[in-house]
Amino acid sequence: MKAEFWAVLTALCWATGSLLEKKGVHLGRFTPVMGTTIRTAVSLVLLGLLAAPYWRQVKDAGAKPIVMIALGGGVLAGGLGVVFLYTGLKSGQISTVMTIAFCLAPVFGTVLGVLILREKISALQAAGIVLCVLGAAMTVYFKPTLAGGS
Repeated sequence: MKAEFWAVLTALCWATGSLLEKKGVHLGRFTPVMGTTIRTAVSLVLLGLLAAPYWRQVKDAGAKPIVMIALGGGVLAGGLGVVFLYTGLKSGQISTVMTIAFCLAPVFGTVLGVLILREKISALQAAGIVLCVLGAAMTVYFKPTLAGGS
């Protein structure tokens, strides 16, 4: 299947998941760290089962790629990033928090890709990045007042 199809499924899972997470944190009166812990524990069990046929890859890979994934995914994206997301969701509107987080993540990713990985982008892609930044800014600037949206 095309990468774009998987990207749309990712966005659908993240949006729906964030909605349920926001409601769960609110209903349970959880701190963002506790919400992240519950999320991570369930993910660990599910992913451990799904990865069962592939555990040998860890042994064969060596330390460097494991450390990179652990730091990037475990510490930054899956740990701190989710705690920051939950902190925003707990106190803010999902429409604002999700838009900022998920509009600016690809912008930052593209900038890092260009600067570090030397990826090339087209003029239309650059225009899309500008539109993402403008869209996130508009979402913040023109947000309605909170009316029972916890």
